[in-house]
Amino acid sequence: KMNTNIKPFYIYTDRNSLYIKNINESAERLASNIYAYSANIDKDNNIHILAIDSIGRVIHFFNNEGIWKKKIIRKYFNSVRNIKDMRLYILNDYFNVFVVEKYPLDDNLYKISHLNFNISNYNMFRHTIDKVFKDSSSIYKLNIDELSNIIFQYKTIDILSRNICDNVIIFNNISRKWITSTPLLRSNQISLNEKNISSNIKSDIFEYCYSIKYKL
Repeated sequence: KMNTNIKPFYIYTDRNSLYIKNINESAERLASNIYAYSANIDKDNNIHILAIDSIGRVIHFFNNEGIWKKKIIRKYFNSVRNIKDMRLYILNDYFNVFVVEKYPLDDNLYKISHLNFNISNYNMFRHTIDKVFKDSSSIYKLNIDELSNIIFQYKTIDILSRNICDNVIIFNNISRKWITSTPLLRSNQISLNEKNISSNIKSDIFEYCYSIKYKL
């Protein structure tokens, strides 16, 4: 049943514990030893939280008839010390999680993991993008086309020449596979943006879920 009365809420961590707090209500602790998290809502307005704990396990938190429950999916990260960012997007009942890890010896190079799954069976697809170069504005950019394909833009740097290269790859929403952008696809993407058909994920309404820092 669709929940049309979601109250404003905060999701935050305090001393590595994950909390959710509705406005004017008491906070509820969901878990301890949480290193990173992100939240979003599905098409039925249900709140979902994906988190990574201190030993690298990916955990799904969801509300079932007023009670918060968790599903430990599996361990995906051997170390969490270098995780710098985590974002969750839900497209056509599939969860898409992007996790950014910093390379220990280079402040401008990052590794990005994309986790894609459906909570009906938690069958996880994982793709890793290595040696992403951070420019002055961002580490990567995401857009969605009218078919719910994810368009991922990032930069790499040539070790010898130090030239910076622009890259575009596309996650096919039907096949659940990443493909390399062709000049034609790239041209279509530009056209979609000009017509405002493609929506920038960074404008997601739940951006505040992982930007607000709230303390008791």
